[in-house]
Amino acid sequence: MPTDTATLAEVETAVHDITAGALGLSAVGRHDNLLELGVDSLVATRIVAALRTRYGVEIPLILLFEHPEIAEFAESVHDLVLELDLVQSGTED
Repeated sequence: MPTDTATLAEVETAVHDITAGALGLSAVGRHDNLLELGVDSLVATRIVAALRTRYGVEIPLILLFEHPEIAEFAESVHDLVLELDLVQSGTED
């Protein structure tokens, strides 16, 4: 694994920070449900776009709705980041 790969904790922190900012909240919990916090399709688009920019990976918008708990969504994003790193390093099976 490349040394510059984002850890799960880093991705989760980014999801927390971006979500809180998008919703105008001071903080969100790792087990909070994004939909229950008030994330709609417009806010979801802003969150996903910010994560795409930060990690350079394509994140399907539907991923947020399929995994609305912050920790689960962060894990899904982290998996995509790892996949991209494998492809870029040429070690994908």
